[in-house]
Amino acid sequence: MSQSNRIVKQTGKYVLLTAALVLFAGPLVWMLSTMMKTKAETYKVPPTILPESLNFEAFQRLFDVQPLMWRWIQNSFTISALVVIGAVLSSSIVAYGFSRFSTKYKDRLFPIVLMTLMIPPSILMIPSYVLFTKLHWVDTWLPLIVPAWLGGAYYIFLFRQFFMTIPQELDEATYLDGGNRWTVFTRVIMPLSKPIVVTTVIFAFVNSWLDFLGPFLYIKSNEMFTLSVGLQMLIGQTSQDFPALAAGAFISIVPIGLLFLFAQRYIVEGVVLTGSKG
Repeated sequence: MSQSNRIVKQTGKYVLLTAALVLFAGPLVWMLSTMMKTKAETYKVPPTILPESLNFEAFQRLFDVQPLMWRWIQNSFTISALVVIGAVLSSSIVAYGFSRFSTKYKDRLFPIVLMTLMIPPSILMIPSYVLFTKLHWVDTWLPLIVPAWLGGAYYIFLFRQFFMTIPQELDEATYLDGGNRWTVFTRVIMPLSKPIVVTTVIFAFVNSWLDFLGPFLYIKSNEMFTLSVGLQMLIGQTSQDFPALAAGAFISIVPIGLLFLFAQRYIVEGVVLTGSKG
């Protein structure tokens, strides 16, 4: 390849990367800019990207308009934390059975578990609502938390694939030292599975934190709302206050951004290793 062709190829790559950066980072930059503007600045024509000065009054107006904001944030953290714990514990235990136990039904049951991934969530919406209504769980957090403690097909798949990469010789060595299956799981398998545990924690947290339909269906009391439902209510209360709405959106993405920032290495490692052995 000649020098000129190489330069053209490299230039094309940088142009595509720059376009992708603008496409994905543009909305985030606009949100950060809007939340630091005054209300008057958001109505300027033509609009400006940078605010005239750093102004954080939008956060004060946000919490003044809706005093329950702190309560909603606490609710979201509580529900997401319980969902994460349930997803990790239940899915890892089920996956341990699929990866280490030798039974004639194992190869038949695992495909059935994976087949549940093909069921659209919308199909389960009405039966689930009827079930939780009969259990008197409506207007509680139980419909949002309990299913996570029953194992998730996707997380079971991730854990099972990762466990398959751990040599079974370690299990046998543990048995020789007087351990049992529970010892293998708690002292050998889980300590070596930090990447997939972190990956599951992030996925489960993000899914729970951003979930709008579940809290909207099952929670009726304002005090029990999650942040996603509460922010939707704010659209009607502060529909003309764009900086306040941007401030609310910023609050909702901060935990997710921090999780991905500090755990991205484990996500890549966990996902890559899940496909290394069938």
